[in-house]
Amino acid sequence: MSKPLNQIELGTSCIVKESGQSGTLQRIFYYPTKYLVKTDDGEFQHYSTHEISFDGYERPKTSLSIPDVPYDGIGSSYAVWVPFQAESQVEHHFLSSKEIVWEMITSLEMYNIWFSGIQRAIADVDTDRYVHKFSFDKLDLKPGSFFKIRPATLAPWFRCRIITVEKEKEFGFDFKMSPFFSEYISFRIEESKNGVFVTCNRFSRGPFSFLSLLGWNKTKSKVLQRLADITPTIEINDDDKGSDSSTDSPELRAYNVAVIVNKALDGDMDPLNSTSDVITRGKAKAMLIKIKRGTAERPPIPDKVDGVASAPAAGKGASSSTASSQLSKDDQVALVVNQVLDGNAEAVDAIDDKVTRGKAKALLVKIKRGSAERPTMPDVSATAPPSVDQKDESEDEMKERLIADGLNGNMEEINALDNKVLRGKIKAAIVKAKRNK
Repeated sequence: MSKPLNQIELGTSCIVKESGQSGTLQRIFYYPTKYLVKTDDGEFQHYSTHEISFDGYERPKTSLSIPDVPYDGIGSSYAVWVPFQAESQVEHHFLSSKEIVWEMITSLEMYNIWFSGIQRAIADVDTDRYVHKFSFDKLDLKPGSFFKIRPATLAPWFRCRIITVEKEKEFGFDFKMSPFFSEYISFRIEESKNGVFVTCNRFSRGPFSFLSLLGWNKTKSKVLQRLADITPTIEINDDDKGSDSSTDSPELRAYNVAVIVNKALDGDMDPLNSTSDVITRGKAKAMLIKIKRGTAERPPIPDKVDGVASAPAAGKGASSSTASSQLSKDDQVALVVNQVLDGNAEAVDAIDDKVTRGKAKALLVKIKRGSAERPTMPDVSATAPPSVDQKDESEDEMKERLIADGLNGNMEEINALDNKVLRGKIKAAIVKAKRNK
């Protein structure tokens, strides 16, 4: 390993890079490092470290390493104004898919949440029906369509026109918040290895174009940061890229999103958290956000499409269901849990007994969280039919047992109940019991 360039021995031979002359080192000066060199023609000159090279000493090349994803996703930004023309640009990285980001950017009804200066946005549809005139459901997302925005000031409504629509690539529109100037705003989406980059460009002309830059540092430069705060994030890795291609069907994905959203609204978050398709999970989260904010309604579950089965088919599912009916409750839970972990996600829904189904779901939640291990697979072939005297647990007995479990902090089986009324009564009883204590 060579010595640092400020610890080279005096008298060391060197070469001047510009002229190619040879010389010897006479003296070293510090802060900054300078060398007094005597060349072969007898002259003394001062050189810096990058102007000469020493025999036996190599200067390592330095390079700037820039991460692929900027810190907190915040990319470059600038704003510039020249006479009668203003331009600004903001870049941000989203840990999401381009489908989700495109849906968020084109959801004009949500602009009042993250786009600075907008109090409300409504559609402007050319129709005879008044209820359709201001509905975004009837607005065609294409160049030439109009919508209106109301600024967060005393100004009236302003009409905006969609100019550019390139699906999942670019969305642009004419924008106006003041009678003195108008802007062209565009959002460009570029897919990256770990998400997508979104670039927001704003351009305006005219003698009052400088007004578009007012408050740029405080609010307008942070619009994409606010959008990223409400955009569902996903984890993109190699396993996600190699997922089953059957989920790429739009019909299948729409069906899965509707089912997941309906179950999440009913209190069952397991399908949302366990789905392997990141796009389906992201779309479901985005729809849940819209429903909670009142900008969308609960979706109806569409007709089944090919590749989706909500119940076990005849054959594997039917045989396992028949075999499980001859097992004890604990063995039924172990059998169903093993089937779900092996890929049969619909085995739980095929259980008729609510108690057994709840126990199976609770055990699956514990296994996913790492607080329980996979149960031993029972021997189906050696099972005998249960005795006739065996009775299922009554609803009152189950309610009393689950209340006791809830008071001890075990809420998994309670949260897994499909009966919303019973689940609510149990939780209310737990709260009441805790208050009495």
